[in-house]
Amino acid sequence: MRIATILSVVLSIVMCASAQDAGTLAAQQAAQAAQQANTMATQAAQQAAQSAQAAQAQATPSTQFTYPVAARPKFSAKGGTYSSPVTVKIKDSARGAVIYYTTDGWTPTTSSTRYTGPITISSTTTLQAMAIIPQLPLSRSRLATASYKISGAQWPAPTVPSADVKTTATLDLAKPMLPRGMTVPLVFSSDVTSRTADVGDKISLALADDIKVGNVILVKKGTPVVGTVTEADKARSFGRPGEVFFQVDYLQIDGTTVKLNGSAALEGRDKVGTAIGLAAIPPGIGGFLTRGDEAEIASGTPFLATVDADTPLSPAN
Repeated sequence: MRIATILSVVLSIVMCASAQDAGTLAAQQAAQAAQQANTMATQAAQQAAQSAQAAQAQATPSTQFTYPVAARPKFSAKGGTYSSPVTVKIKDSARGAVIYYTTDGWTPTTSSTRYTGPITISSTTTLQAMAIIPQLPLSRSRLATASYKISGAQWPAPTVPSADVKTTATLDLAKPMLPRGMTVPLVFSSDVTSRTADVGDKISLALADDIKVGNVILVKKGTPVVGTVTEADKARSFGRPGEVFFQVDYLQIDGTTVKLNGSAALEGRDKVGTAIGLAAIPPGIGGFLTRGDEAEIASGTPFLATVDADTPLSPAN
């Protein structure tokens, strides 16, 4: 009888312990399942956020200089001194690339002259070109630059044209006005640098020459002109240069606002090639630390704008 009682007690203890073990195991399994579900939910949220960011970046247009999808354009003639005009072809190896170029010292953008055939350079000129693949909005190539000096005296270096409007036959001294499309030569009145420039900053320019009809001055040289920074980025790591985009807005004469048109961009010297070379050398931190040059527009830099609409004026006192 005692033996049966003891066996019964032992059996009860074993069954109780087994039930407790089963409960503990079930609790552990439930906790693991909850943790896995939480991890999967977190990963799904991160993937959704990354997808949203990628979609936004793809949908948002950008004029920012980026590197490098399209190859840097190549010139058929190297920069240097020539005794006669030189013809330059511009090529890019990227399939479907479109090339834009400038010869006025400003950095080319998609608003610049599109390359459609060989360019004949007959005066001292700095040629700059960039390529872009239209289907890829962030495909802008690195900038290609070459300076050509024509030594012959019959091909003088270009100068800022006069703002004398006497070539416009329709102007009348009795009712003087600035005609739409008239070229207005300006100069920067202060320095502009990508290091400190911000979008929306006002920039100071001035009229580079008198605007006149015959001998009658309509607008005096030095009249202030207002412009605006439309985009600015500091120089960055891996040799990427600073950049400044700006537009010319208006000048005011005795209470009359003359709206002007004109915009341009300037990019500092890039050091991407140097950065890539340094990155290949262990430990490679030199490439990351290398920055391109800032974009610097010095006071006195010339710029050409145009009059936006016919604007009547009174002769300057």
